[in-house]
Amino acid sequence: MRAITTFVIAAALVLGCARGHAYEPPQGLIILCYHDVPGTVDLDDYGVDRGSFVETVEYFRAHGYTFISLEDLLAANRSGEPLSPRSVMLTFDDGYETFYEFVYPLLGKYKIPSTLAVVTSWIDGPAPEYVRRPLMTWDQIREVSDSPYVEVISHSHDLHKGIVYNPQGNEAPAAASRLYDPQVSGYEEEGHYLKRIKEDLAKSKKILEAKTGKSVQAIAWPFGKYNALSQSEAQALGFEVSFTLIDKRADAVNLGEIERYMVFKNPTIKELLVNLNLLPWLPEQQRAMQVDLDQIYSEDPAVTERNLSLLLDRVKAMAVSTVYLQAFSDPAGDGNIREVYFPNRVLPVKADLFNRVVHQLKTRSLVEVYAWMPMLSLTLPDADQNERLAVRENKEQTTQLTTSWYRRLTPFSDETFGLLRDLYEDMAMNADVGGVIFQDDGYLNDFEDYNPAALAYYEKRTGEQLPESEQLTGPRREEWTRMKTDRLEELSRSLMAAVKKYRPEAKFARTYYAPALTDPDSEEWLAQNYAQGLQLYDYVVIMAYPRMEEVKNPRRWLKGLVRQAARHEQGIEKTVFKIQAYDWKAKRWIKDSALDSWLRTLVAEGARHTAYYPDDPFGDLPRAAVIRDMMSKEDFPFKREWK
Repeated sequence: MRAITTFVIAAALVLGCARGHAYEPPQGLIILCYHDVPGTVDLDDYGVDRGSFVETVEYFRAHGYTFISLEDLLAANRSGEPLSPRSVMLTFDDGYETFYEFVYPLLGKYKIPSTLAVVTSWIDGPAPEYVRRPLMTWDQIREVSDSPYVEVISHSHDLHKGIVYNPQGNEAPAAASRLYDPQVSGYEEEGHYLKRIKEDLAKSKKILEAKTGKSVQAIAWPFGKYNALSQSEAQALGFEVSFTLIDKRADAVNLGEIERYMVFKNPTIKELLVNLNLLPWLPEQQRAMQVDLDQIYSEDPAVTERNLSLLLDRVKAMAVSTVYLQAFSDPAGDGNIREVYFPNRVLPVKADLFNRVVHQLKTRSLVEVYAWMPMLSLTLPDADQNERLAVRENKEQTTQLTTSWYRRLTPFSDETFGLLRDLYEDMAMNADVGGVIFQDDGYLNDFEDYNPAALAYYEKRTGEQLPESEQLTGPRREEWTRMKTDRLEELSRSLMAAVKKYRPEAKFARTYYAPALTDPDSEEWLAQNYAQGLQLYDYVVIMAYPRMEEVKNPRRWLKGLVRQAARHEQGIEKTVFKIQAYDWKAKRWIKDSALDSWLRTLVAEGARHTAYYPDDPFGDLPRAAVIRDMMSKEDFPFKREWK
């Protein structure tokens, strides 16, 4: 067994003095998810060697943690009594034989409780090819279930697999995805999906209870993937607890979504403690490229595939961490969305392509993918509806459709909310995205919005009619500005909830114009509040576009952006500084050396997250050889030849 005491003390001394004071680890329940625990680990990403496992257990025992059981979790939920702030729970998925051979006897000696999640169809029938090591038998499962230190739970009957979920034949987790049927060229109806989930979970529960003679109270979702619909079916069947694979601390309040940290790639004790935030560590820097799906799509499927292959190669070579992927079609570049790349109830479908590209980026290029979605700028197929819901401006005592760049729908109409919720929900159902980035169309200038729905909204809340824009001054103007800002944020909350119905672990970024960061008065003509955005979203993406803002000294200006962000709590932690790679005014690509200089300036000043837009995967613009050092998530993103 490797000694850990020296390391832990050294780590506390070296890392525990961030910002001049002792590091205080966050409190809350830590639930660890293990799979196989062999003597040695070869190429299995899900294996953790026995020395590492014992080392982890010893760390928690030495630092005063309480190991809790599933019953402890349920009892805390029922009583409302909080768990110890230093609580840890051990869970094991799939039912590997190493649990019976090593983990089970060890936990018995330590008197540490655990849960064991079993895929019932794997025990009698052949397991999938990717399960390369032996699983437990029913006799072994029954034996450990009789122990006071092991509770057997469901890992589904036959949902631990991928199913085809798009026309191109890609696969996604069966519990969280609608099946695509090539014979009818359509997606599984909601009713059939619910029936499939219900029957599988019921079968798993019945088998486990028959084999162990004990009630099954919990499910660990295969791959950690589920949605609101599958969760509802699980609860109806009596699964009181649902375990996910979301890397964060849990509590005993919402048993329908219990987060777990997956112990992955046989981490060292230092790596594990950093991931659990038990040692201070800066969050991984986001390095994002924003990609136009319009560049990839062609009416010729063969050309689309070739284009996609080029994109995948470029993303992998650049070694970015994240891709902001366009989910809509905008070939004219005017930002007004008429078609999208996924099936939905709101806009025409240009091609069912988005989930295909998302899948390939995640599996081949190993990046997180955020759906780049419009916030308001939809052009609806129904012209009358489109005009009725359009944002209107009031200038010189004249009210008309807005003349701003984006022709947006008013956020003050419940009808707009409903349309956008449907669009976002359909996108999330269709594609396994890690998050959403809201486009920069989420604004209202000082002359907007004079749509009748907005006028009624103002009158309902103030008891007065909204004056002409030139007469709207002083406190009333400030109040109207706040209403517009708050309404846009209310819309985004509604859209985030729609996405989380199918992608509960999704993260969200909203795009802001640079003045929202540098000039608080800009809220009057943008209805964007940077400080509020830091509280609401996982990331705030600042358009750090020197050419667009016509700044004379880009490097000085970029430094100022970072310094301004640093004045806000979590400003550095949550802000992505996105630079422009193309000069739309001059209609030319910006020199690679300038981009590299801008990126280095941002990072040197303290920026943790950077991004750029646009990207041309066909012309290598901007040139990867120049900017990948600064855009790569890796320390050494490409092979160096030593001479």
